[in-house]
Amino acid sequence: MEEENKVNEVNEENESTNSGKDLSYPSFLGRAGAYILDVLILAPFFIIVSIIETKMYNVPNMLYPPMIISVIFSFFFYCYRIFFNTKFNGTPGKLLCKFRICREDGMPVTWETAIKRESLYIVLYLFELLLLYKFFFAHRSEADTFMHPIFLFSKTTESIIYTWIYRLISIIDFGKALFSPKRITLHDKIAGTVVVYKPV
Repeated sequence: MEEENKVNEVNEENESTNSGKDLSYPSFLGRAGAYILDVLILAPFFIIVSIIETKMYNVPNMLYPPMIISVIFSFFFYCYRIFFNTKFNGTPGKLLCKFRICREDGMPVTWETAIKRESLYIVLYLFELLLLYKFFFAHRSEADTFMHPIFLFSKTTESIIYTWIYRLISIIDFGKALFSPKRITLHDKIAGTVVVYKPV
């Protein structure tokens, strides 16, 4: 009887922990700080990628390799975020700030949840690729380097509209956290996640 009571107490404690009632949420500035840390951590990688892409983009008669490399780098970037959010419940910047990502019920993030959390920006990226490569293939006969069609595309109405849509969605995404008691962003809402202080 005494053992049964102990088991019941443990189960009640676990239910209370997973209910999400005892979770503590970071401030908007705290989340912004974690984001800046993530950017700084990845800065060397982005700089190296930028140097490689710039060199390849300006090589005469080399059109397809830089296109493929650009897509591969972006693929690995999103895989990096999904991996850390699933395996460690947060990217390095969040972990350094003692933040963790969990589901709204307090349970750890699954692979499916992590993919959903990145889906907003993955869709935006794929849409940009669609517009860019549609333009690229229509003008590839005029291009001697990959940079040339990219520059021309940046001046098109489609590119300008896309840029403003991306900015607007980014503002709505992070601006939502300003008005949420739990500091939930739009990409959190899509995935059903929250960022908390307490380790999961």
